[in-house]
Amino acid sequence: MLFFILFLQHKSCKMNALKKIILFVFILAGIISCTCNRQTNLPEKEKEVKKSEINVDIIRFEKELFACDPNKLDVDLNKLQQKYPTFYNIFYNQVLNIPAAGDIGTQLNVMQDFITKKAMKGLYDTVEYKLGNLDFLKEELQTAFANYKSYFPEKPTPKVVTCISEFSYSVFTATDSILGISLDKYLGPKYIYYPSVFAETSFMIPTFDKKYMAIDCANVLAANIIPAPDDKSTLLDKMIAEGKILYFIQSLLPDKKENDIIKYDEKHWKFCVESEPQIWAFFLNENILYNTDFEQFKYVKDGPTTYGMPKESPGRVGAWLGWQIVKAYMKENPKTTLKQLVAIKDGQKILTASKYKPKTN
Repeated sequence: MLFFILFLQHKSCKMNALKKIILFVFILAGIISCTCNRQTNLPEKEKEVKKSEINVDIIRFEKELFACDPNKLDVDLNKLQQKYPTFYNIFYNQVLNIPAAGDIGTQLNVMQDFITKKAMKGLYDTVEYKLGNLDFLKEELQTAFANYKSYFPEKPTPKVVTCISEFSYSVFTATDSILGISLDKYLGPKYIYYPSVFAETSFMIPTFDKKYMAIDCANVLAANIIPAPDDKSTLLDKMIAEGKILYFIQSLLPDKKENDIIKYDEKHWKFCVESEPQIWAFFLNENILYNTDFEQFKYVKDGPTTYGMPKESPGRVGAWLGWQIVKAYMKENPKTTLKQLVAIKDGQKILTASKYKPKTN
């Protein structure tokens, strides 16, 4: 191709044709690249819900909360509670951990302190500066919710409410139909106060970025539908359950990069892809796939690395492997719906039917 282009460059009379050819080549390459990077074995949909049919209205609860008058807080908070009764009570009682019962004066003092102290005002100003415009999130959630309704038509389209939780939460559900997003967990990895707040879990700081907001929303929707393995389940069951959640996120947000879905940087993603046979061999040789000890969660939980593996490994390698097994299962069983996949509780059944066997390099 390079020789062909250089040859044409010497033909001045064909410059216009050359430009068209080059443009065509770039467009074709772009189409091929997009096609290759797109997930090819997404699950069957129960009905097709178009993105245009979904309306995402993001309620900025934190703006209304911080607009309350401290001198008549009882009146303003009552109005806010009447306006958003379900979310307000969840935020008040669980996010801020203020008891529903007890002295009203004490409760009001806690709320007044929350919205007036200098540190919280500064946090609110930072959130407003960095995340005042959430149009990007509306666009991504439109896609996620359209796919969500396509796979689970009986589920309501969630309402989205943002808040500030003083770094306590990322995304949470108030009910089956309300998603709460704590914006102070998405100020970017360079936010000056994250290192001191998350000193013991500093490996998580790179994930406190707005590009993960829609992914976290999809993750919470998945976790509400996919049953969590009980304490007596095998490590394989835990791996498959985590793999289902990652596959669920991928089904709702198919244009997201796979390493972003599991929140790996390029280096950690490359480690897993290139070491897949060795990772699988590790779990087989250690004879832990069918271990039911509670401590086996250490292979699927977040961490700076994964227990028993090289320091170059990321955390959650067991979850990553479970994801590969689930994808292999769906490739072998392309007519399976997401709802049917979720309903399979036996991890061994999915592993056997997946015919999973990583290719050696």
